[in-house]
Amino acid sequence: MMAASIVQNVLLKAAEDEAEKLKSIQVDKVVELEYDLGNLLAYDINDLDLNQLRSDKEAFLANLSRDNVQLLINQIFQLPTLKVDNEVVIKLPAGTTRLPRAKPAPKEKALSKWEKYAKEKGITQRKKSKATWDEELKKWVPRFGYKKALAEKEKNWVVEVPGNANDGMDPIALRKTKKQESVAKNELQRLRNISARMQKSKAKSKISLEPTERPTADQLNRSVFIAHTATASVGKFQPNLKEQKPVLKSGQKRHFDPLVGDLKKETTKSLDILDKLKNKKPKLDIEKAVNRELNQPGSLDYKGKGIEKKSKTQLKKDLGKRKHKGTKDKKFGGKKGGSAGRAPAKKGGKRTGNKN
Repeated sequence: MMAASIVQNVLLKAAEDEAEKLKSIQVDKVVELEYDLGNLLAYDINDLDLNQLRSDKEAFLANLSRDNVQLLINQIFQLPTLKVDNEVVIKLPAGTTRLPRAKPAPKEKALSKWEKYAKEKGITQRKKSKATWDEELKKWVPRFGYKKALAEKEKNWVVEVPGNANDGMDPIALRKTKKQESVAKNELQRLRNISARMQKSKAKSKISLEPTERPTADQLNRSVFIAHTATASVGKFQPNLKEQKPVLKSGQKRHFDPLVGDLKKETTKSLDILDKLKNKKPKLDIEKAVNRELNQPGSLDYKGKGIEKKSKTQLKKDLGKRKHKGTKDKKFGGKKGGSAGRAPAKKGGKRTGNKN
């Protein structure tokens, strides 16, 4: 009996595990979910079962996630399908949720002349096969590569010369020249496309490196900087020129703090700003105050007027002195013929004396 009960329990557990794996795709919710299929998002606004959440948190969250993902997949499979390269794909609609970006969206690449022409005329690019059938050689020949060159050499082993051709004409050399001209023409067109794409960036840049008759100091400085750093060590071991001025390091990008960063660092920065705002006593910059005193219009009128000229160090000392409350500079003197000084004060009274 005991063995039979153990076997029955094992079978029941296996059946439960199998039923758990094969859950139904139909999920019932009190409130229907809100979907954003463009961003593959689903919003569940139903109330949570707090008793189940507290009793078994991991199992409850796993079941809730599974049900919501199943509902999202059900919505995705209701969208129209397409067939691309023998594969069935689903075209997602435009997203409705505006997601923030840390950096601006990249700009579209400028179109070349052929791309513009094809777009205007409605020409679509068709995928070509890698090899073509040659009727003369009766075999498949690749569109490019060394096998293509060998096939052309095998097919054109003899070249017909026109009847009106000169005696010194070499048709094979002429064919090679035409091929070289075609390659050069394609390369020139490629460089023109690159130049057209760079026009916008040249208009935005403040300093142009194009050769000019009278380059400015900024252009020369920029050229020196580029030549100085055009090494494997980025100019670290490059010796400076004779009487070379410090290189202007331009083009450095500003670094911004991330949107979500260290909370402790952000709290410390905010507290420092608050302390500066709460501090009523402004910070005295002695160096700045001395320079302002020296640069005043009347500060240099000491010649011939008996005004004593103070040095920068003396001005700093004068500004750094602190006067205590209740102190006044007074001079006391005695009777004629007596020594000048302060009279001793009586207990409980005020100091007396004759002023000069």
